[in-house]
Amino acid sequence: MAETESENTCNWYDPSCALGWIRDELQAFGVWLWDSILSGLVAVFEAIPVPDFLENIGTHSLPPHIAWAASAFHLDIGIAIVVSAYTARFLLRRIPGIG
Repeated sequence: MAETESENTCNWYDPSCALGWIRDELQAFGVWLWDSILSGLVAVFEAIPVPDFLENIGTHSLPPHIAWAASAFHLDIGIAIVVSAYTARFLLRRIPGIG
């Protein structure tokens, strides 16, 4: 279904259309601001040099039978859930009146 020209334009006496435009612009500004903050944070982390003792570190892997058991029990998902639960508990305990 094609939109007509009257559905895409605003009249000067329609405040909801103008407020919708302002809302969209503020949302776009918020996204731009968040992107700028995260890009700056990435630039800071990229500027940190790698320590010497980590440059020549070898790779380590689990033996095949242990890796199979870990994948069968979905330990990667379980460990992620436990770590996020402990992190949430730690943060919630810092809020006055809750912790």
